[in-house]
Amino acid sequence: MLDGADDMARQAATDGYERLASQQPALFNYVRAKLPESLDEKALALGHMLGVAVLLVFEAFAGRALLGLSMDAVAAADAALTADEELRREDPLDELESEDIVAMEQPALVAFLNEQVGLTLSQHAESIDVDHVAIVFRTILVEILALSHAVVRPAGYPVGLGTEPMA
Repeated sequence: MLDGADDMARQAATDGYERLASQQPALFNYVRAKLPESLDEKALALGHMLGVAVLLVFEAFAGRALLGLSMDAVAAADAALTADEELRREDPLDELESEDIVAMEQPALVAFLNEQVGLTLSQHAESIDVDHVAIVFRTILVEILALSHAVVRPAGYPVGLGTEPMA
């Protein structure tokens, strides 16, 4: 739905971005703060597209079971990822990256994120700021993590299994 540069794809992206703003305002404000207009134009476009795509996946999967996120919930997801990144930096023998931890709960979304980042980097290798793409990548990981925790557990789902419902 978001693929391509035609009017329908642009409208779908615009509608999705507006839905992100209206249905998940705390998450929208987080994404907007992390992806300011000063970012590389291509990286910013990637970030907006991925932010919308992730929301659309969660909406399609969870529907009404997707709760609105508070600013505290989004900040908690960011803090959890930051803490994990710091722990992994301190242990040079740890082979896992923080994205691998998120991928354990949301493998398809993290694979999609990696695919889109890889495609963007290969298509714009000479003209894109790689550091800005890294900012986009991390921002979307936080979005995935936050939305994962915003899905209401299905009735009868056992408590304490340690896994989140997957989109």
